[in-house]
Amino acid sequence: MFFTRAALAIAIALSFLGVASAAPSPAGCSSDAFSIDGSSLAVGLCPAETGSTASKAALTETLTIKGQPPLVRPITIDLLPGADTSRTIDDAPLEKLGIAKTLHLTIAYKNGSAHLEHALLVPGAIALK
Repeated sequence: MFFTRAALAIAIALSFLGVASAAPSPAGCSSDAFSIDGSSLAVGLCPAETGSTASKAALTETLTIKGQPPLVRPITIDLLPGADTSRTIDDAPLEKLGIAKTLHLTIAYKNGSAHLEHALLVPGAIALK
């Protein structure tokens, strides 16, 4: 589990520095970047190595801003029986990264892969994705 999180955090950090990562993103992971109040915020989502069941998918959300330690948060998605894709809503407070706002996210999970469908910055209801 640590290797997956560390690999994603390193890939995100390298993308901020404009350096191409030699290692591919871990399987099932996604990464998005947004400009917020003059800072570049990266949002990484990966299936967790443990904690998933037949009815729940465990994910790891990594929020990164250059010069700040990454904020790593667990996310759980309830898997709907018979559904092709399952979704959840997450509110990620950004205070620990130096931004006095919250990122309101819609996260989708399908076949072992997680990705960010929508992102809204609040207050202000600023659509990022």
